[in-house]
Amino acid sequence: MSAVTSPETTEAAARLPAAPQDGAAGTRSGHGGKRRRPSRPRKAAVPPKPLALVLSMALTMVAAVITLQLVNIIIVSPLQHAMAQTRLYEQLRLTLSEGSAPLGQTDYEGNLVAPGTPVALLSVPGLNIREVIVEGTAAPQTMEGVGHRRDTPLPGQPGTSVLMGRSGAFGGVFRDLALAPAGAKFTVITGQGTATYEVTGQRRAGDTAPPTPTGTQGRLTLTTADGPAFLPNDVLRVDAKLVSKAFDRPAPVILPGSLPAAEQAMGVDTSELFMLVLLLQLLILASLAAVWSWTRWGKGETWLVFAPVLGAVALLAGTQINHLLPNLL
Repeated sequence: MSAVTSPETTEAAARLPAAPQDGAAGTRSGHGGKRRRPSRPRKAAVPPKPLALVLSMALTMVAAVITLQLVNIIIVSPLQHAMAQTRLYEQLRLTLSEGSAPLGQTDYEGNLVAPGTPVALLSVPGLNIREVIVEGTAAPQTMEGVGHRRDTPLPGQPGTSVLMGRSGAFGGVFRDLALAPAGAKFTVITGQGTATYEVTGQRRAGDTAPPTPTGTQGRLTLTTADGPAFLPNDVLRVDAKLVSKAFDRPAPVILPGSLPAAEQAMGVDTSELFMLVLLLQLLILASLAAVWSWTRWGKGETWLVFAPVLGAVALLAGTQINHLLPNLL
């Protein structure tokens, strides 16, 4: 039965208040019908000032370079040294078999032996050392192997020969040199044959050097940094006398004491400083490009493109920084 709407009912319905809308209902609370206080608008983030942004990026890059350098010298440098020794050993074996290994400060053509040329093989069984000796004692040479001081005779010849090796980085070949006891014997193989030495003692700064060898007497001084790892505070020298027959010594060309400071004990090499500046500038440009790419391309694309680039440039820059560190570190 359908309901019949009368005119009075229609007029009463028209006078009723309208139902609250969704927005209006949302402003009421659960009790007492009180309205909620409107929320305050959030303040827009204030972009950093240009100077602060530049300083932040600069400090971040400095921290990144320091971290990468620590990784380079502690983890990467032993790998670089091992690869260099493999290459040098093959070169030395070839020159020894051909009879073209250097016998003095000059080669068979009369030219000065180039720094980094393999000249001998050092074997110290008691310290587990088997190392190719290269000509020169600047940082680039001791990064690859034990360096022979160029103004001294080659091992096995009369006089005092000097070898320098690292105590921590790049294999730390001479890290245990202080453990060499007096009387221990070791050998050095050169183009003239095998020379045998016997350790006679150790000395540090302030200790008196042994007498200068005379006639056919020979001495070999092994030199390295002394003190905590990567924080040396002294120079350690282990002296050994030649106990095998001395080889002939060619006439010297480089006068004793005429080497630059970079080839002295704890010397630093600044010859590649210009290259370091260029690599650091390239690292800055690559970092800025990576930041731009991060905002334009996205994280994945940026890592894919710039991670190898930044890694390679950082490695090259770290190698140049190593030239500025002491050659016995």
